[in-house]
Amino acid sequence: MAQTTINVGSNANDGTGDDLRSAFISVNANFTELYAASTVSHQLSFSGNEISTNASNANLKLIANGTGVIELEGIQIRDNKIEGTRSNEDLEIQASGTGNIIIGAIRINGTTLSADDSSSIKINETLHVNTITSDDSTAVTVSDNLTVSGTIKTNILEVNSIFSDDSTAIQINDSLNVSGTLSADTIDTNVISSTDSSAVTISDNLQVNGTLTATSITGLSVLNNSVQTDGTVTHSGSSAAQPLDSFAVATYRSAKYQVSITDTSNSRYGLDEVYVTHNGSTAYISSTGVSSTGSALVTYSADVSGGQCRILMIPISSDSVTYKFVKTLINV
Repeated sequence: MAQTTINVGSNANDGTGDDLRSAFISVNANFTELYAASTVSHQLSFSGNEISTNASNANLKLIANGTGVIELEGIQIRDNKIEGTRSNEDLEIQASGTGNIIIGAIRINGTTLSADDSSSIKINETLHVNTITSDDSTAVTVSDNLTVSGTIKTNILEVNSIFSDDSTAIQINDSLNVSGTLSADTIDTNVISSTDSSAVTISDNLQVNGTLTATSITGLSVLNNSVQTDGTVTHSGSSAAQPLDSFAVATYRSAKYQVSITDTSNSRYGLDEVYVTHNGSTAYISSTGVSSTGSALVTYSADVSGGQCRILMIPISSDSVTYKFVKTLINV
C-alpha cells in the first residue's frame, strides 16, 4: 500500500489534526508494510559491510528488472554475461594466494592451464601460438597427427615419419644434421656432408642416375677429363658391319674399349681391347685381343658420321653373339 500520513494539524493542539487513535492506526499500517519488506521477512541480514542470508543453505540472489543490469564497481552483470563498464579496461579474475581459478573442469593457476579431472583438455578450433615448450626436462609430446600449414622451426625434431599430405615435396632449406640413421627412398639435395672430421659412410649400393661429381672418393677414381661407362649389344643373322657403340666427336677425342665376346652357339669366347681416335672427320682404330679359338672373332672398323665417331664390327659368325663392353672416353 502507499505510505499513510498522519495529519498533525496546522498548529500545535489546534484540534485540526488526527485524533490519537487514528494517528496510531496509521503508524501501525506503516510499520506493517515496512516489516513485510524488511530483512526479517526476506531472510536477509546486514552486518557492517556484509549482506547475507539468514535461512539455512539459502541462495543470495541479485535480480535486475526487465532489461536492467546488476552494477558493481567496474563491472555489470547482464543475464549470464559479466561485462566491464570502463572503456578499454581489462576484466580480471584473480584467485587469492595459491588458490586456483576453476571454470567447469578447467583449472587455471598463474600461467598454467590444466584439467581439474582425469580427462584431457580439448581445443576444437584453430590454435595460434608463437612458442610451444615444456616447463621441465621432458619433451613436448604430440600423440596424434600434426598438420602444419606454415613454417615449423625447431632445434630438435624427434618423429617416426615426416611426410607431405599433398603431391609437393617437403622442403628443408637449411642445413640438415642427422646424428643417427637417415633412411629415405629419395634424397634431393645439393650437398651431403659430415659435421665432424669423419667421412659420410654409404654402406649399401649407391645408384646415381645422373652425374656424380666429387673431389675424391676413396676406393673410386675421380675422372676430371674423361668418363667411364659400360654397355652391351647383341647381333645375329648377318656378317656385315654392325655397330658396337658411338660417341660425340665434339666432346671426346679418343676412346678405349674392352669388349667381352660371347658366342654360345659355337662355344666361342673372346676379350678384345680397341683403341679409337679421330681428327673430326676421319677415325683411326686399332685392336688386340685373345679368344678361345686362338684367332680374332671380330674385325673392327671406325668412321665419323653425323657428328658421331662410330665403332663397327664384322663378326666371323652370323649366329647370335653378345658384346659387353667397358669404355673410357677422353675429352677433346
